[in-house]
Amino acid sequence: MKIKNTILTLFPLAIFLVLWEFYSSLDDKNMFLFASPSRVFNSLVENIFSGLLIKDFYITAYEIISGFVIGNIVGCLLGLSLWFSKTIAEISRPYVIALGSIPIFAIAPMMIIWFGTGIFSKIMMVILSTILIAITQSYEGAKNVNVEQVNLLKSFGASNNQIFTKLILPSSLLWVFNSLRLNISFAILGAFIAEFISANEGLGYRILKSSGLYDIPLVIASIILLIFLAFLLNGMIGLIEKKLNIIEIYR
Repeated sequence: MKIKNTILTLFPLAIFLVLWEFYSSLDDKNMFLFASPSRVFNSLVENIFSGLLIKDFYITAYEIISGFVIGNIVGCLLGLSLWFSKTIAEISRPYVIALGSIPIFAIAPMMIIWFGTGIFSKIMMVILSTILIAITQSYEGAKNVNVEQVNLLKSFGASNNQIFTKLILPSSLLWVFNSLRLNISFAILGAFIAEFISANEGLGYRILKSSGLYDIPLVIASIILLIFLAFLLNGMIGLIEKKLNIIEIYR
């Protein structure tokens, strides 16, 4: 069954690659504008073995993973802590909505001014891209815990801390892990925008520079590495989720 599902999953990709290769080979203009799977593969292999894309991948991965971990940990802690005070949660809600409505691209230049052009500003951009989602999702998870279960624990004399650790936190884990998956794309977007604005290394910088040089195969090769990074993060989250038996805990 797994083999069948894998084949069915890869089948549309295989069809797309064949059509892409065929269309690109029709004339030189198509090849220049869209490259081809074979040229992208050759560029990917060549630049990996030369060390160019390895260095760029490492830098971007470091920015994304560092900001992703910090942003989600801080965001989840803040979101879950709002359960202790509905008043503070209601007061903070419009501010979270307001901050979340600001396009990350709009504040990227200010991030460069505040934190410089080094790797720290890229990490801060990733943190800012992920923290609000983590706050919102974790608080929603805590808020949607069964009220009857909370009242039952209170009737047994449980304190707020005991209710939080024994009920709220385990019941919110599904929401927390959903926010982690959702934040993968936001983390990658934050790092890419930061490198797009100001950088001299990283996959975002490589895509920008290669676009200026009309090196379409290298652009697509760099994008493939970003996609690989997204799958890698998603796989890591899946392993942690399975290790903690999140679905069983939620049930």
